Amino acid sequence: KETNSHQQALTALLAEHSSLTGLKVKTLDGEDFPSGFHYHRKKELMKNIVEGKHQPYLFHMCWTKNKDNKILFMKQMGMWYMKEECTGTAALNKLDKDHTPVSSCCSAEPMVSCHYRDKPSIIPCKDSPPIDAGRPSFWK
Repeated sequence: KETNSHQQALTALLAEHSSLTGLKVKTLDGEDFPSGFHYHRKKELMKNIVEGKHQPYLFHMCWTKNKDNKILFMKQMGMWYMKEECTGTAALNKLDKDHTPVSSCCSAEPMVSCHYRDKPSIIPCKDSPPIDAGRPSFWK
């Protein structure tokens, strides 16, 4: 089956390699190490994370169309800590040229903002547009 997922190709290679060499492969628990799959498809888990009932160790925003959306989704979830003036290639080049410490780009508090009402968010984003046509608000 053809997909556009690099993760699926890696999974296939790991499966083949483990079969040929006896490599033992373990996967991380999806609730403690959620991914974009969980973000987009596991509403109950995302509600538990938003409500503070569950705190994952790490969140990997794969299963997401592009880098821009990954950042927007992380901002909605309160998982983005890079200041706006430090984003993008031009900003990183300027930091390097000016010898500005990279730590000045990090915020002590998450950079929370709303973008899509139909995606999980740490704050209600009811007034934002949906990204997926016909999907109800995450915050009913």
